[in-house]
Amino acid sequence: MGHTPTLPSIATALDGVLRDLRGDVRVVVVNAVHRLSGPAGHAAGPPAGGIAAGRDLATWSRVARRLSERADLLSIAVCAGPTTGPGLALALACDLRVLTEDASLGLTEATAGRVPGLGVAGTLVDTVGYARALALCLTGRPVSAPDALRLGLAALVVPRRDLDAEVGRLVASLLAVPREVSAETKALLGGARERSDVQRRAAEEDALARVLATTAGNAG
Repeated sequence: MGHTPTLPSIATALDGVLRDLRGDVRVVVVNAVHRLSGPAGHAAGPPAGGIAAGRDLATWSRVARRLSERADLLSIAVCAGPTTGPGLALALACDLRVLTEDASLGLTEATAGRVPGLGVAGTLVDTVGYARALALCLTGRPVSAPDALRLGLAALVVPRRDLDAEVGRLVASLLAVPREVSAETKALLGGARERSDVQRRAAEEDALARVLATTAGNAG
């Protein structure tokens, strides 16, 4: 019988892979994040309490940051089933999410006696607003794939049979954008909520100037 990876071992492996990514890697696809959920979509998080649990949480936190912090790296989570717990946290840490039509997202932590972690709370509030995020967290009601698309939690919802092809097309579209333009755009959008209107315009002008300077330098 083959060895079934544990959540701590998966976290450690992901942390190592993301840490050692070459600088020329522009897109990371995290497949099958739903498999990090428990049976029937229940959270399969690390045990509460203890040194090991704290160490596992720290590793998952690093993984989440590595997926989102680099402006020149775009991350895509692929969900093909009920996604909760660490799987959902990982999906929400990614820049974009692709769901199959039968997938769902579930905030089950409260019903299991826990609170959202790994940046889930902030991402939810930024994406769907405070009231809706609170309702999703406290009720644990699954968000269907169509609703996830409507709420902005999913970038694409596709038939299961087309999943690989659609993810491939999305990756190709992202790679078609010049690296410096992609990085500047991600940085602009990621920081937009924290800036005033004046600061946003200044940041946009600075980013455009850097892109134009890079373009001119490449052409020279």
